Amino acid sequence: CAAARAAGPGGRDAPGSRRANKLAVPEPSGAELFFQGELPGKLATLLGLLVVSRVGVYIPLPGVDRAAFEAAVGNNGLLAYVDNLAGGGISKLGVFSLGIIPYINSSIVFQLLASFSPDLKKLQREEGEAGRRQFNQYMRYGALAFASVQAVGQVLYVRPFVYDFDLAYLAGSSLTLVAGAMILMYIGEQISELKLGNGTSLLIFTNILSSLPASIGATIASGGEGTSPESLALFFTAFLGVTLGIVAVQEAERRVPINYASRYQARAQG
Repeated sequence: CAAARAAGPGGRDAPGSRRANKLAVPEPSGAELFFQGELPGKLATLLGLLVVSRVGVYIPLPGVDRAAFEAAVGNNGLLAYVDNLAGGGISKLGVFSLGIIPYINSSIVFQLLASFSPDLKKLQREEGEAGRRQFNQYMRYGALAFASVQAVGQVLYVRPFVYDFDLAYLAGSSLTLVAGAMILMYIGEQISELKLGNGTSLLIFTNILSSLPASIGATIASGGEGTSPESLALFFTAFLGVTLGIVAVQEAERRVPINYASRYQARAQG
């Protein structure tokens, strides 16, 4: 029969034939497919960029009484909150202490301007990829302007904690902070290019995650000094509830029925 001839000597399914060798090759597992694709390289690049974004936080500006400044930041509730978003960069006075905030401010401003300016709206929505690139370039210029103003303001703010403050120190430290903000903006854009998520959001998430252990430790320590266990349990329950609510809203979907004109025509004719 045909099956016997195919399996016999010289047949297409005979041992050693090209078809038999192809059938004998096992299918790759999920792990093998994972390591053969582009994803491992992208994940390694993402991890490296996030590590670089954290290393810059621990490279300090020179000539500052750091202990006194950290205590001052800790006593200022609003500044301490912003410091958490920056991953401790403000209190540590690192070269990345401005964080990604200048770029976020610039993005918000230009998105609002696009709502009122027909030229910006056309550039963003109607001129394709070239228009979007130009719009993003404007946001970079805006981020540079915000970073310059914030850098000068931050250096002037730490003036009481600087051992030898002069104009040269103001200029040098401000340029260092601006350069750090631009590097973080570039890192965020490179992360977005990997198509593994929004770079700005991942940088903010990394900063918050890095300061989370210290915040939890401080909360537990304060709980032992006057806060009841019930209040502490309520805090963590509320935190968990808010997190679940955010995830639920983020993943929610609304099914919208689509009615085609052909259906109405068929009904009218029927």
